[in-house]
Amino acid sequence: MAGENNYSPYIIIGRLTRDFILTAEGENINDIPGGELLYAAIGMSPKERHPGLVARINSNYPDDFLSLLKKYEFSTHGIKKVNSDLEQRNFISYFDLNNENGYPSRKDQSVLTQYFKAGKPFPKELLGFNIKKKATDSLTERTSETILARDIPTEYLEARCIHLCPLDYLSHNLLPQAFPGGNKRTITIQAGNGYMHPYFFESVKTLVNGLTAFIVRERQVRNLFFEKYRISQLEDMMKILLDYGAENIIIKTENRSYMFINRADKKVKYLRVDYKEPFEKIGELSCFCGAYIVGINETYNYIKAASYGAARAEMLQNELNPYNNLNIFETLLNEKARILESRIEG
Repeated sequence: MAGENNYSPYIIIGRLTRDFILTAEGENINDIPGGELLYAAIGMSPKERHPGLVARINSNYPDDFLSLLKKYEFSTHGIKKVNSDLEQRNFISYFDLNNENGYPSRKDQSVLTQYFKAGKPFPKELLGFNIKKKATDSLTERTSETILARDIPTEYLEARCIHLCPLDYLSHNLLPQAFPGGNKRTITIQAGNGYMHPYFFESVKTLVNGLTAFIVRERQVRNLFFEKYRISQLEDMMKILLDYGAENIIIKTENRSYMFINRADKKVKYLRVDYKEPFEKIGELSCFCGAYIVGINETYNYIKAASYGAARAEMLQNELNPYNNLNIFETLLNEKARILESRIEG
């Protein structure tokens, strides 16, 4: 299979899921490929960059989903099947959305109740599925979702660019150390919810040190700084995180635009994106991350990289087949990126 044995400078580490979606119109889309890992890989398109993928899957993960990854020439040597209680079913509801921030919501209702309200049959594949309750990570104990250095194929360790999708703290803390060369590599992390908590404040200081970029949602960074009562401005939070040793800090704001700051000039910049949809699309920020690391690697310019990432995310479409998002012309993407770059403030 093309792409399986070819070297790629890009490695993405994260989760693959089986998505079950209730749309805003009350339609149901059952058991399609999903996960931050998939959407970050899609964000690296349209060029044939063939990133190496690292993930853990359980024995119920459909073989057809793996075949699709190979068909589109993603390297799957790092996708490891494990015998554990790993849950890969993922339920997302846009129907009867009751969320002032406009994010896809699992809400407090049971999955069965949400299908009943939408008037749709409950998928048999979701039998036994429970919405995961919010919980903080452990500093030392791994879970079935923790990805370790030994999960990374040896041939992937030479990659120049590594992106870590949202994972637990232990994964994010240890995995960057698996790649030799330190600051000679481009390493980006999209923050995980489980450690963006005041309890982890000192640990996050260590985590961001040496990163090319730390990418976080507004609500996550506000939660992290919750007990820092005198710090309420996002700009101040970004500068503090930057001082802990990251090259770039990027915040996805509640209105789905971006704030970013670079170590060189320490000036917060704003990129406002006008979306047609009222709510965040599935995989939107992960798609941004995949394109952003491409932009950093190919232009060495953090402003162009942010514009490229935002353009790629804006062009993302929610469809029955996520792979349809690969059918984007490079010229259109670059033009969209130029338009967004011209809007940057600060």
